[in-house]
Order: sequence, then C-alpha cells, then structure tokens
Amino acid sequence: MWNPTTMESMPGFWPPKVNGAWSVLLEPLRRHYLHSYFGISKVQLNLPTDWNRHIGPNDGVLLAPNHSHDSDPHVMMAVAKQLDRRFYFMAAWQIFRDHRGIDGFVLQRMGAFSVDREGCDRRAMRQAMELLANGKWLVVFPEGEIYHTNERLTPLREGVAFMTISAQRDLGKEKSDRQVWVLPVAIRYKYDEDITPKLEEATSAMEQRFLIHPKPGISLPQRITALGEVLLTIKEKEQLGHSCESDGPLPARLKNLINHVLGKHEMERFHKTQEDESIPLRVKTLRRSLIECMFNSECAKEQKSAAHEALADVHLALQLYSYPGDYIATNPTPERMAETIDKFEEDLGGVATIKGKRTAHVTLGEPLDVKRHTEGRARTASGELTARLEDAITGLMQASH
Repeated sequence: MWNPTTMESMPGFWPPKVNGAWSVLLEPLRRHYLHSYFGISKVQLNLPTDWNRHIGPNDGVLLAPNHSHDSDPHVMMAVAKQLDRRFYFMAAWQIFRDHRGIDGFVLQRMGAFSVDREGCDRRAMRQAMELLANGKWLVVFPEGEIYHTNERLTPLREGVAFMTISAQRDLGKEKSDRQVWVLPVAIRYKYDEDITPKLEEATSAMEQRFLIHPKPGISLPQRITALGEVLLTIKEKEQLGHSCESDGPLPARLKNLINHVLGKHEMERFHKTQEDESIPLRVKTLRRSLIECMFNSECAKEQKSAAHEALADVHLALQLYSYPGDYIATNPTPERMAETIDKFEEDLGGVATIKGKRTAHVTLGEPLDVKRHTEGRARTASGELTARLEDAITGLMQASH
C-alpha cells in the first residue's frame, strides 16, 4: 500500500524496455520472487472455453485483475508465461527507484513502465494507449491500491476505462479494423497447508506486545477481532480524544473514524466534505492537493509541514479502509484471518511474515468489447465500462470460491 514517507514529486518517466535476452536472463529471478519471496507454490490458470474467440491477432488487450497482494504482478507474469505472450505492466513510479534503481532496471526489461498515481500522468496514459493501439497486452490493476481482501473487490478507478476507450477512439480515427478489449481477471489465493499454528503464533506475539491476555476458550477469529478493536481504540483516542467502543459495531466505528479523518482535511483544503464520493477517490483527491502544496515554491514552510502531517492522516484513513470490519466475522477462513494478520504486521512493523505456501488460482473472463463505449460522452462511457468490469471481476471471484 502507498506509504506517505516515500511521497515526493515524480522525477521522470520509466518506459518499458523489453529485451529478449534480458527476459531469458531474468526468468530465474522471476521464479525466485514468486516461489521463495512470496511463497507461491503454483499458479493455476483457469481458461473458459473459447475465452479469446473474439480477440483478433492484432487487437490490444488490457487485463484487469483484482489486487490484494504484492505478489499479484508476479502471478500475472507467470500467466503470461503459460499463455506464451508478452505482458506489459503499469506500476507506481516509486518502486522504480528502489535499491538504487536496480528494481527499475529489472522492471523495465520485464515490460513495466511507471505511472504517477497522484495526478493525471499523461506520459503513462499515452504509453498505455500506444501499447493497446499497437496490439499489445497490458496489465493494470484497476483497484489502484493493495487492500489485502482477496475475497472482496473494492471500487474500481475509471482510469482503465478511460485508457481503453481513448485507445479505441484513436484506432477509429485511423480507420483501423483492430480493436481494444478489456479482459476481467480474478486472482484467488488458497493455502496448500494448515497454517493455523502460524496464525496463532503471530496473534500471540501481537497480543503480548499490547499486553492483551485472551480469555480461556476464546477462538482464534475472536482473538484477531479483539486485537483489531484494541488497535482501533488507540487510533480513536489519538484522532478523537476518546474511544467509541459503545458507539456501535466495528464496521460503523471504522466508517466514522475514516469520515472524521478525511472530512477534517477536506474542510481545511476544499471548505467542504466529500462524503458522497468513495474513500479511494477522496484519498486520491486529498493526496494530490497535499503533494502539490509540498512541492509548490509559493507554499510557506508551515503549510508544507502541515501538508506532510496531513498525508500521514490520509494514509491512516486508507489503512482503516482496508479493514472491512466484518471480514473475519462473516467467514473466518484461514485465508481471511491470514490477510488480516498480514495487515496488522505491515501496519505495526512494515513487513508481514509468510504464513505458508499458497496456490494462486487465476481465472480469465469473457473479454469486454470497448468499441461499444466509444460513441457516448467520455465520462458516461468510462462509468459504464467501469461498472461492467466491476461486475465481471466480482462474478469471477465469487465463482472461484
């Protein structure tokens, strides 16, 4: 998930630099990351009958998977290998500078290019549109952030729809017979082994850290939920000056705290709240405004300092949003419990431990025809295509239970 400590102005653009020789040399590294670093034992690809019957050999395809884990791009690279196709990837620009730029060098050779997610990155948009118009296959994660909720889809951003519709309109202007398609993809993870001992160990470690002594006989899901309530209470006291333990169930408390945190900064910057918008959109709008202030020479030092502190609050709101509140209570599977514990570990210490080997089940859906959305107004067309894509991904995720 986005981290406010890495926030700065995008210094440049990293285009894809695919090279056949480098692809061969980097293949062992890709497998190492997938199996050893992320603990993915196998990528199981599920293809419906004649799933690509409408896609022409020179058509552009944007693959749109759900995004619940850092391993998702590596899983999609494995899918590309199984399909014997070259996939291109749009990735947040910050990761291209990790490890003194080595990560960027590797990513570019694997077909990735950078995007500034905080604003309208015209270079990334143009790169994506050119790839699609030239018959390439591009992977973009339309949720934008990683929420660690592999069994629930968060609202999609409309960037995917905008890029594909724009690329299709460009082809129309050229009187080309080629088309652009959006391919819904569902990635579902399933543990290969019983990870209950690892989950209990991780939970006990965090309970000890907060001096929590669970009652005898309390179940593991109840312990994880209780731990979450303690962490939420700490943040309520920090932000509100008091706890809200008697103000309703966990989902309602989370929603109230998120609205308080975002609403406070929206009022300061825009003189109104935006509670009718989705949380991801509110976060993105605030981040963009705060970052512009931080790198605006006309903003005073005090304003820049306040903007930096506000970014930490916005990050907190995004963290809170990643906890649905009822995720474990409604279905306490090992996968849901592990995801919640992973988030606790990341939020408290920055790193989540691998709980066990997992199989990634990847299902490709029926491609969505972008051409039918090119006649109407841009905003309306993008909204309609986004809604179709959201329904398609949700259906694939539910079918892969």
